[in-house]
Amino acid sequence: TSTLVGGWGGLNQTQLRKILAYSSIAHLGWMILVLQFSPSITLLTLLTYFVMTFSTFLVFKLNKATNINTLATSWTKAPALTALT
Repeated sequence: TSTLVGGWGGLNQTQLRKILAYSSIAHLGWMILVLQFSPSITLLTLLTYFVMTFSTFLVFKLNKATNINTLATSWTKAPALTALT
């Protein structure tokens, strides 16, 4: 159910933190499902997800992007950094 809540909750969101929060809910729902079949893959996926989410938040902070519109226009200020998102 958390996968559905995360998926539906993320629709029509414009704030980047809310989008990532709902995305986290959905991803953890899938990880809990896979945990029963392969705990080692779940741990690897969780660690990878932490690294990717931390990197994404760091890019948002460096670009001072808080919503989708500011992220869309941030490529003019830092094209290489924006390419990472």
